[in-house]
Amino acid sequence: MKKWSYAKDAVKEAVASASDHAADDAGMLEALISVALTTLAEIKGGDYAKNFIDYETSSLANAHVDIQRLT
Repeated sequence: MKKWSYAKDAVKEAVASASDHAADDAGMLEALISVALTTLAEIKGGDYAKNFIDYETSSLANAHVDIQRLT
C-alpha cells in the first residue's frame, strides 16, 4: 500500500470513529493534523514542519493536487 493510500484510510477511519470519541468529523481531523504536525516537527524539526504546512496551505489556495496523492 502506498503512503497516500494508507493516509487516506487513516483519515477515513478517524472520521468514521469521531462519534465514538465525543467529537465531530472536523474535530477528529483537527486532532489528527495537530498530532501529525507535532510528530513531524519532532522528527524533522520545526522549520521543516512549518515549510511543509506553508506548502500545503498554498497548494489548497491554488487548487494544486499532486498526482501521487490521487492514489
